[in-house]
Amino acid sequence: MTKRLWLAAGLALLTGISASIYFNAEPEKEHRQVKTLDQIQLPDLNGKEQSVSQWQGKVLLINFWATWCPPCREEIPVFLSLRNKFSSAGFEVVGVSIDYVNKVKQYRDSMQINYPLLDGEEKGMAIMLALGSPSGGLPFSVLYDRNGNAVHSKSGPYEQQELQSLIEKYL
Repeated sequence: MTKRLWLAAGLALLTGISASIYFNAEPEKEHRQVKTLDQIQLPDLNGKEQSVSQWQGKVLLINFWATWCPPCREEIPVFLSLRNKFSSAGFEVVGVSIDYVNKVKQYRDSMQINYPLLDGEEKGMAIMLALGSPSGGLPFSVLYDRNGNAVHSKSGPYEQQELQSLIEKYL
């Protein structure tokens, strides 16, 4: 019994040390401070590198999400609705998935997501932290004005009226 107790304690200690190292690790050097949209480059779901700066000139919402995240899935209909309502006025949503590409493609098709999706699996968390995410939790969103300035960020899901008010302010 004593050996099992020591083994469990050792395993718990190793798990704690590993988690501490993982969650306190610095983001990749290239993403420690993201000041402009052209610094964010990620592959789309087909593997083609995309620069987020291609959407500069629009009011842009960058949303970090995953298919396994219930609050992330809850806010996608909000994004679809507001994109449909405001895209002609210059609003765009770009989703950055922290997930496996095949799962994201399946979810995109089932939800009929019509906004650009980028694969953030390898660099997404580092970029999210560099953009100001306090914990690395999902969902995390950053709203940019037409000049590419970050004007609002949020950890957690948006409610439709909350996000609509912000979009209307910057359109």
